[in-house]
Amino acid sequence: MEGNLENIDFIKIEEMVEDDLDFRNQLLDAIEIAVKELESAYLKGIDAEDLELIKQARHKIKPTLALFGLKRISHILALGKGKMLDDGFGPWIEAHRLEFKEAALAILTEVRNYR
Repeated sequence: MEGNLENIDFIKIEEMVEDDLDFRNQLLDAIEIAVKELESAYLKGIDAEDLELIKQARHKIKPTLALFGLKRISHILALGKGKMLDDGFGPWIEAHRLEFKEAALAILTEVRNYR
């Protein structure tokens, strides 16, 4: 994984909340919920080899990815999308699943540690 990709941009969060701790916690809660929902739907889509379910999962998380600078997982999703469209579901999908799960866990861990 490229070193310049970030799990989450906490500077953006701090700029948004302007020292409002309640608002910060609401944003962190929203990120956690969005990532957990993405993980559940995306992995179900992979298991079912359902490109439409995967597409819906990616589409739903797009605003969160951009707003909070979730570059690493965004990069993984983009690579997976291209590979699925080009090659379908092959042996490569297990490595992609693992990379995706690691990125999701990293976000959730960083959010929890930031509180």
